[in-house]
Amino acid sequence: MAENLTVARPYAKAAFDFAVEQNNLDKWQNFLEAMSIACSDRYYLDHLKLESNSKLAANSLISLLKDLVDENQINFINLIGENNRFDVVPQIYEEFVELRQQHDKVLSCQLICARPFSKTEIDSLKDKLSIKHNCKINLEVKIDPTIVGGAILKIGDSVIDASVKTSLENLATALR
Repeated sequence: MAENLTVARPYAKAAFDFAVEQNNLDKWQNFLEAMSIACSDRYYLDHLKLESNSKLAANSLISLLKDLVDENQINFINLIGENNRFDVVPQIYEEFVELRQQHDKVLSCQLICARPFSKTEIDSLKDKLSIKHNCKINLEVKIDPTIVGGAILKIGDSVIDASVKTSLENLATALR
């Protein structure tokens, strides 16, 4: 997957820069999301790969997305097809969304907790994260009773693990 991300990044950056230049971020994000959904389907992706040439594969995707695409997006699909990169389209979309969040000063975080937190606790956490990172916070909350207690906070590539489960595992390791 790391290789796909490396391949996807320049495509995402080019699409993002063009969308910013054209003041068309929403349209491009919607287009890339639709393209990602199509290329995430294993059977459709196999269909694209089995086309006799890249132009036919690109035309198949263009036909599928005909109500969403303009001339520039058709060119983008053709470029993806010429380089046989339909398999990295989901990563292109993910990278585009990350670039958009950075542009819009939004940080996506995930809170994993053993029990539901109150709205006040979640709002307080979002406020503190917003101040610390100087941006708007999108916080996804997941309940996972297996962590026993405490919480795990994922912010980008960082993980703050204050779960009881991890503390007990660390204690068990130390006692061996």
